[in-house]
Amino acid sequence: MFQGTIPGPMRSIVRETAGGWPRGPVYVPCCGNFTIERSVAGMGFALHSSDVSIYTSAVGRWLTRQPVGIQLREESRDELGWLADSLDDGVGTVATLMLGTRFLASVGREGLWHERVVRSYREQWKVKHAETVERLSGSDVELASYEVEDVRSWLQKVPRDAPVCSFPPFYGGGYEKLYEPLEAHFTWDAPEYEPLSDDDVVSVLGAITDRPYWLTASNHDVPELHPYLRGVIKATPRAAPFYVYASQARTRIVAPRQPIEPVKVPRLREGDELVGPLTLSLLKPSQFNALRSRYLNPKIAPGAANLAVAVKDGGGRILGVFAMAPSTFTPDEAYVLSDFAVAPTDYPRLSKLIVLVATSAEAQLLCQRAFSRRIRRVATTAFSNNPVSMKYRGLLRLHKRSPSNEDGWKFQLQYQGAMGQHTLAEALEMWAKRWGAPMTKTGV
Repeated sequence: MFQGTIPGPMRSIVRETAGGWPRGPVYVPCCGNFTIERSVAGMGFALHSSDVSIYTSAVGRWLTRQPVGIQLREESRDELGWLADSLDDGVGTVATLMLGTRFLASVGREGLWHERVVRSYREQWKVKHAETVERLSGSDVELASYEVEDVRSWLQKVPRDAPVCSFPPFYGGGYEKLYEPLEAHFTWDAPEYEPLSDDDVVSVLGAITDRPYWLTASNHDVPELHPYLRGVIKATPRAAPFYVYASQARTRIVAPRQPIEPVKVPRLREGDELVGPLTLSLLKPSQFNALRSRYLNPKIAPGAANLAVAVKDGGGRILGVFAMAPSTFTPDEAYVLSDFAVAPTDYPRLSKLIVLVATSAEAQLLCQRAFSRRIRRVATTAFSNNPVSMKYRGLLRLHKRSPSNEDGWKFQLQYQGAMGQHTLAEALEMWAKRWGAPMTKTGV
């Protein structure tokens, strides 16, 4: 119901740790999306929370039966007047802000995608709003108090012997940027405060940890708190790790685990001749995981694929794999999450054949069936220490080159290309003529 980026295991650790605290008041500064409050709900604590964001304050005031105090701005009434009847200074306003975090960023922006997002929410607004109100009304979170106040001043009022649990921002501008669209279209009695400086962060940490019972967490490693490190959480391979610090707690490590199922189909090997015709076989996620772990560069973080396909030759041997997902922003585009060839073989440029197959008419049909939409193009990202990817060169168009945001690589290369311009048979013929020569081995 409440939006948030805190992984599920973090909530379990919070609840486990809080089980050893004395029953009574617990103070939660920077409460954000009320993850902590939801984690300890029903444990007998009187929860006192504070924050400064428009979204959190709307929810906090509603949970403590205060007027929400948020109205639509006059300058936004022409575009968003259809929201006015949903603003009731209570649960209806909270539901409006929750839904607003999903579409308000598209209001007033040019582009078919943004226009479709806003139109979709407007046409379905009454149903979506009623469903959100119903879910909110069933919440079991109870607060003893909520205050709109900066963490620095609020912590000074917290009793020194009371437990404090908080996930404070360790970098500036996070929530401010997240809730910019809400602030742009709604007005409220926003507090005045200065963003946390590095010295402020140290001061806040000191106020949180200077007591018998406390817990905090961050997606940044905090050297000052190393003696109190109680857990490291990495929920998925691509997720940033969370570091958990506490005065007293069990030590926990949470690491991603992917299901793997052996693929017993033979693969092309050294000494084997590649023969046609090519065929495609759908893979289960666990089978894709197994092949990806065996052949894909281990420095590339895996992602979840909507469609995973094995490429086979005329002998039924696996030549490689490609995996697709629907593009987030371009309706007629498929994003290639992975494409790799088996190894070792006698064909040094076998990976180019996999790219050709992934852009074939047969692959296009599989994507359209899986994604329930027309697919005309593909896009992918390559990480390389070279300014171009030799695998995609000559097959896809280099759209953008930028510094890599992944460790171990110099460049992040964005490629695009058409899909469905050739068949599997034509792909094999093209590859055989240009790149299909096997290596010549010289005996000693």
